[in-house]
Amino acid sequence: MTYHHVVSSSRLVPTARAARRATFALTLAAVVLRAAPALAGDEAAAEALFLEAKKLAAEGKLAEACPKFAESNRLDRGAGTLIHLADCYEKNHQTASAWATFREASSAAQGLGRADWEKLASSRAAALEPRLARLTIKVIEPAESIAVTRDGAPTSQASWGVAIPVDVGTHTVVASAPGRRSFKTSIVIRTDGDRDEVVVPKLEAAPAGSASGAPAGPAPADADSGTRGSTQRTIGFVVGGVGIAGLAVGAVTGLIAIGKNNDSKQVCPDSGACGSSAAVDAADSAKKLGTVSTIAFIAGGLGLGFGAALVLTAPSSTERAPAAAKAARSLRVVPSTDGRSAGLSFLGAF
Repeated sequence: MTYHHVVSSSRLVPTARAARRATFALTLAAVVLRAAPALAGDEAAAEALFLEAKKLAAEGKLAEACPKFAESNRLDRGAGTLIHLADCYEKNHQTASAWATFREASSAAQGLGRADWEKLASSRAAALEPRLARLTIKVIEPAESIAVTRDGAPTSQASWGVAIPVDVGTHTVVASAPGRRSFKTSIVIRTDGDRDEVVVPKLEAAPAGSASGAPAGPAPADADSGTRGSTQRTIGFVVGGVGIAGLAVGAVTGLIAIGKNNDSKQVCPDSGACGSSAAVDAADSAKKLGTVSTIAFIAGGLGLGFGAALVLTAPSSTERAPAAAKAARSLRVVPSTDGRSAGLSFLGAF
């Protein structure tokens, strides 16, 4: 006789479900065990940062303490850390950041059931609210896909036109859109309670061939060459001008020297000893002035020559040289000393 052992399917279902639950539990346990060291590491780092931040705050080094409180809270968020961070912001005159952080701390404390912390954070936030500086961003004609950022952080369209609390300091607003020139401006909020706004104008269409959403590309190389050439020509004209001044000094001192020499010869026309002290002094002055005149002529000539060289060798982005450069090409200085007079002649085509 053959016996058939029949197992009810109703008993198999719970068994399969139990197996799946056991597998899920084991998987979850494995994930938790793997994550536990990382979580413990974050908590340890958060605690170390928190203690260091408290030390720095006690020493009055708020600019160093606040970022450490913030990083400690990022690693291990807590209402207590948020309260310390908000307090640090307030003492560091970051009123808007302090107000927002106190409000966040109040919400976190409520979730923990810490009514005392919630009350403290809420009251501190309420006390700061009347002192808040606010910045309004107005977008006149929003382009398609326009993006507006404040201090590098994106702003939503819902916030445009709304006076948003900001900290005292410089704030930069940038607006950009595909195929449009970007707009950028900075504004300074000087004290708590200030009210200011930034108006983003209609973004102009970007020139053909330029990157979308950005201003036109860099100037071509020949434009840069023209700029350098203009600077070099300017320096050349300045140096040449100094050279001309030197030549003028040489001419004037030469004239005076000739006059002194003539005065000496009128009193003592013959060479040799002279009995007039005035004539001797005039002769000595003539010699000294003659030396000065010679040096001035040499220095002036060198300056004029060097200046002309700078003008002539300056790169230019245009086919025609500037009129001043053309003048420098044909400029010549001719000193005239005929024993009776001295002068300066300029020959050339202008």
